[in-house]
Amino acid sequence: MKKEVRGLLSSLIFIVGLSFFFDYTTGITGAVIGVAIEPSLNAFIGMILIIVSGLLFVSGKESKKITIRSSIHEHNNLERLAKAATKDQAVQRAIDHLNYELGKGNLEAGLGKPGHIEKTDIFYLRARTGGRLYYHKISENDNKIVYEIVGKSGKKRNQRQVISALEEYYSK
Repeated sequence: MKKEVRGLLSSLIFIVGLSFFFDYTTGITGAVIGVAIEPSLNAFIGMILIIVSGLLFVSGKESKKITIRSSIHEHNNLERLAKAATKDQAVQRAIDHLNYELGKGNLEAGLGKPGHIEKTDIFYLRARTGGRLYYHKISENDNKIVYEIVGKSGKKRNQRQVISALEEYYSK
């Protein structure tokens, strides 16, 4: 079931459950106004509906399995530039952290909104310490996303050269 439909259905069941639970209808039974005939049954049905809506909502939040693979080794130039960038241990640690965050699905790791290389499908995550991790999404289906790492650079070390190489290899 699509995520949007689950959310809508969950909300609808939750509202119906609340109306059963609080039972806004009033009845007249034996000269007492406002006492429902079976308040415990309505409260029970309401609680069941609220629990079902919660389970439906939580099941709609299933995360997709994310796979990370690297194609840096397919281009000698990019491989050489990645090795040069990661000689700096701070840059290497930053790139490792960005890779870890990408594996969790965090596309705003590092400095926030990812950068984009024009005329390509390549995005990059940026770390405050200068590490840059270049990637693109190569496939996505109902429960799996595959990202491919295509480059690594250091901000002041070789970022411009890596971007130029990626533009050459991956331009649309």
